[in-house]
Amino acid sequence: MKLSDKLKLKRIYQSTGRMKEYEEYKQAIELEKSDINRYSKYLKDASQKFQTVQKNFPEDSKEYISARDEMYRWKYTLDESMLSFKYIRPNSQEDIEYRKRNMNNFTTELKKVLSSNLDLRFHGTPIYFAEQIIKSGTISSSADRYDGYINSTDRMGEISVSDIESLDRTINFFSDMAAYQRNLPAGCIFAILPNGTQDECMRKQSLMPSINFKQNPEQLFGVFTTPENVKNVKEWMQKSGFNENLAYTFEEFLQVVKETSQTIDENVTVQSKAQKNKLEETTKSPNDKENDMEMANNHTSVAISTESLARIDKNVNAKERQEAFNVIKSARLEMSKEVIIPKEKGEEK
Repeated sequence: MKLSDKLKLKRIYQSTGRMKEYEEYKQAIELEKSDINRYSKYLKDASQKFQTVQKNFPEDSKEYISARDEMYRWKYTLDESMLSFKYIRPNSQEDIEYRKRNMNNFTTELKKVLSSNLDLRFHGTPIYFAEQIIKSGTISSSADRYDGYINSTDRMGEISVSDIESLDRTINFFSDMAAYQRNLPAGCIFAILPNGTQDECMRKQSLMPSINFKQNPEQLFGVFTTPENVKNVKEWMQKSGFNENLAYTFEEFLQVVKETSQTIDENVTVQSKAQKNKLEETTKSPNDKENDMEMANNHTSVAISTESLARIDKNVNAKERQEAFNVIKSARLEMSKEVIIPKEKGEEK
C-alpha cells in the first residue's frame, strides 16, 4: 500500500472513531513482515543444507528426504505468509459477527434443505489459497505442489474434504473464519460433486482425489464465502474461465441448495414412479398398459413443468450444473434399480 493510501486510510479510521481497529491492523502488518523475514532466513539455511546433502547422499536416503522436507517446509510456510500478507486489512465488526454467526449456525441450516439425493463434499481453505485454486483450476495437496512435502495429512493425489455431517470441521478449522484475529478475511468453501466409485471409497477417510475443474467443470457445484470476498471470487472465476455466478454468500448458497434439492427430489420421484409402472406393466392387459402410459406421461409433465423449470431457469448458473444433476440422478438410479421409493437421508488446506 502506498504511503498516501496509508494516510488516507488512517484519516478514515480517525474520523469514524475506529482507531483501535486501525492500530490492530498496523500491528498485524508488522508481525507478518517479521514472520516473512524470519521464514526467509530459515528457508535460506535449509536450502544450503539441502545442497550439501544432495552431494553426499542418494535420493532415497533418510538424510536426503529429511533435508528436502525441511527445505520445503520453510518454502511452504514462507509462501503462505507472503500470500496472506496482501490480504491484511482493518477488521469490520459486521464481518466478524457474520463469520461467528455462520460458524455457529450454518451447518444446521444447510442440513434442513440439503436433499439426500444431492451428494456434496466440502473443501475449506484460506482466501489466499482460494485465489490460487481458482486461478490454477485445481485443488491439490501440498505433496503435489512441494515435491512430496506433506503439510497436513494429504498424500499425493488426495485432498481433504468433509460431507454434511462433518462440515462444521471444515468451516471452523480450515476456512479461516476466525482469521479476523490476524486481520485477515474469511476463506472460501468449495462445494464439490463427487465423481465415480473411487470418491465413494475414499469418503470414509474424508478424502477425494485431487480435482482439476478445468478438465471436470461439472464437479464444481459452487464456492461460498463472506460478502467481503464475493466480488473478488467472482472476478477470479470470470478471468479463469469459470462461471462467476457459482460464487455465493452463505445465504445465497443455502437458497441454491434448497432449490436444487427440490428439483432433484422431484425428478427422482418421477423416475421412481415411472420405474414402478414399468415393473407392473407385465401383469396388465394391453388396454391397462395404454391407460397407465397416458397417466405416467401426464404425471411427468406436471412434475417437471412450470414450477420446477422456473426454479432452475431463474438461476443463471443452472445450465452449467445440469450435467452434474444428471450424473447424480443416473448414479443413484443405477445403484438402486430395484428401489421404488427414494432412500431416506442416510478438508483441508
